[in-house]
Amino acid sequence: MGALAARNGGVMSLAALAAILVVGLGLRLDFAWEGRSPVYDAAAYGEIARNLDAGDGFTLGKGATQPASNYSPGLPLFVAGLYKLSGGEHERFARVVLALIGTLSVLFSYLIARRLSGPFAGLVGAGAVAIYPALLEYQGMLMGEPLAATLLSGAILSILWAASGEGSHPRARWLVPGLLLGALALTRPEYLGVALLAAIVVLIRDRTAWRAGALDAAILLAGVVLAVAPWTIRNAVALDRFVPISTGGGQVLFAGTYLPSDGDPERVGAEVVARHPDLFGPQAVDRLRLEQILARLAAQRHPDLLSDEALGKMGREQLWDDVSEQPLEYAGFVATKVGRIWLHGPRDVMRKPGWEVFHWALIALGLLGLAVLTTGCNAFYTYKTGCNPFYTYKKDNALHPAWEALLLAAVFVSITAISALLVASPRRVLVMIPLVAALAGIGISWLRSQYFPQRSVGNAGNGADSLAES
Repeated sequence: MGALAARNGGVMSLAALAAILVVGLGLRLDFAWEGRSPVYDAAAYGEIARNLDAGDGFTLGKGATQPASNYSPGLPLFVAGLYKLSGGEHERFARVVLALIGTLSVLFSYLIARRLSGPFAGLVGAGAVAIYPALLEYQGMLMGEPLAATLLSGAILSILWAASGEGSHPRARWLVPGLLLGALALTRPEYLGVALLAAIVVLIRDRTAWRAGALDAAILLAGVVLAVAPWTIRNAVALDRFVPISTGGGQVLFAGTYLPSDGDPERVGAEVVARHPDLFGPQAVDRLRLEQILARLAAQRHPDLLSDEALGKMGREQLWDDVSEQPLEYAGFVATKVGRIWLHGPRDVMRKPGWEVFHWALIALGLLGLAVLTTGCNAFYTYKTGCNPFYTYKKDNALHPAWEALLLAAVFVSITAISALLVASPRRVLVMIPLVAALAGIGISWLRSQYFPQRSVGNAGNGADSLAES
């Protein structure tokens, strides 16, 4: 117990972590138990899970406005498995299990920040994740974001753990982040690109050991393939075409590059209807969902193609026209989309003044924390030696590349780029909140070291020891 307390900044720090975990778990269980009125995607996930449990396959049933293959399979497959386990359709039970898994993101945020900057930073990050309102609200319905947040933060933590190379069979450790990233991609398909970027960072993290890095990256990617391949094979049989995870990419590409929407995906349907009155009758926007509107447009332009393939073709053409003919307008369009995903969290609660300021502070401090890691200004290692761009001091006072900063930056840049290209949804950023919070903890820890250097230096020593031992 003494060793555990020492690795976590002392008994008081360990008690604070326990309190934060209890609060995070309690809030999530409360939302899961009471439930929330499901948004459209949550209702669709629930319907797919019910059909799977009933033996009807991965379908949405009659009257669906789009094929079930447009939805990520990870969450409904998991929920259907819970239904089988519990002997029936017990959604509350599924939400409670998902709340337990969601609470792990609080712990993972703590462990990431502690590993990079010590217990104080970890407590700040964990506290922010524990109370972040949008994550809590989605815990009250069948939504994939809390699950994806746990999988992403767990994958990043396991990469840091695998890179430490400690213990028996260190190379086999790289399968763990690969499997987690594969499960993440099944829950949110856009994160398949993050897995590829993470493998590249693993490859280049040590310029003196390229061969070892290549092997580690290959094992990580093998884990991703092991997780994703069964569903890809199923798609090849069921859909008679190559679909790695889900369809619907054409739809989000077209909607995400539709300039008249001004970057707001909720305006795409109305703008399409307004510009094609020959295709739609009165009150079409009220009668039809976006996917129905776009499917009708696709059928008119490319009747020989499947709807998603037609929309993909139209989206690529639209993107080329935007970039080549209206570059300045398109640049402003992209900037608006990036602002949309980062400036406000999803759900109305995140527009309330207090939580809005909380979100902005978290993002600002997260950027500061990333800068601290990138420039080597981490109080743990540089309070005596100063900062060096792109390098970090370790315990031996030797310079090492700040590859951890590159890893985290790769996640942020890739998801920002995907949102800039496709539909700009703040839900993508919601998945990254545990990582943002961990970086915010690092940022606050650095600020603390500037104003309370004596206290921070003592904490730094504990943190460095915990980094070496964890």
